[in-house]
Amino acid sequence: MNGETTTTSRGAKVEFYSRAVLENLLPIAILLGIWEFVSWNEWVPTQLFPRIFTIFITMVEEVTDGVLVTHVSTSIVRLLISVFFALIAGTIVGILMGASRTFEWIFVPVVNFFSVIPGIALFPATILFWGLTEQAVVITISFATSIPIILNTWVGVKTVNETLVHAARSMETKGLALLVRVLLPGSLPVVIAGWRIGIARAWRVLLAGELLASPEMGLGVRIFDAQETLNSAVIYGGIIIIGFLGFAMERLVLRSLEVATVQRWGMMREL
Repeated sequence: MNGETTTTSRGAKVEFYSRAVLENLLPIAILLGIWEFVSWNEWVPTQLFPRIFTIFITMVEEVTDGVLVTHVSTSIVRLLISVFFALIAGTIVGILMGASRTFEWIFVPVVNFFSVIPGIALFPATILFWGLTEQAVVITISFATSIPIILNTWVGVKTVNETLVHAARSMETKGLALLVRVLLPGSLPVVIAGWRIGIARAWRVLLAGELLASPEMGLGVRIFDAQETLNSAVIYGGIIIIGFLGFAMERLVLRSLEVATVQRWGMMREL
C-alpha cells in the first residue's frame, strides 16, 4: 500500500512539473519558432533580424570565451543587491504608510512626486555624488525600484477588508500582532504585484545605468557595444538573456511565493 502511495505521489509530482514546464516554455518556444521562420524566409534583412540559430551560436561562442558569463554575472549581482535593498526599504515604508496616517501624510506626496520621474533621469544626480561607480548604479536602481513597491504595499495594506481588521481588534489583536496576522497576509497579493513591477523596473534602470555609469562590464554594456559595430546577433542575444532571467526570477521566486501563500490561502484563483 505504501509503495502504491509513493508511486502515485511521484507520478503526480512528475505530472505537475511537466505541466508547469509546458505551460511556461511553450509560448516562448512558439514565439522563437515564428521568429526563426520569418528570419529564415528573409522577410526582414538578416543583418537586422538574424536567425535564432545564429543568435544561439553566437551566445555559445561568447560563453565558451567567458565573455558572456562575465557580463551576465556582473549584471545579476548588481540587480540582486539593488532589488534586495529596494524590497526591504520599499515594503517597510509602504507598510508604515498603510498603517499610520502620519506616515501616509508625510510620504504620499513625496512618493507620488518621484513615481513619475524615469529612473534614468536620476543617474546624473547620483553620478554627481558618487561618480562613475558601482554605488551610483546600485543606489539609483534601488531607489527607482522601491517606488512601485512602496505604492503597491501602501495600497495593499489600506485595502485590507475592514471586517477582518475590526474582528481582529475585537479580540484584542493590536499593534504588531495586527500587522503580522491580518494586514500583511491580507495585503500580500498586492504587495507581490508591486514586487513584480519593481523588479521589472530594476532591469530597465540597470541597463541604462550600465551604459551611463558602468563602462566596463554588464549586459547593458555588451548590448550597446554591439550596437556600435552593428552586431545584431549579440544585441538580440543580450535581449533574450534579459528576458529569460527576468522570466526565471518571476516564475521561480515570486510565482512560487504566491502559490505557497495567497493561492494556498484561497485569496487567488489557481491558474
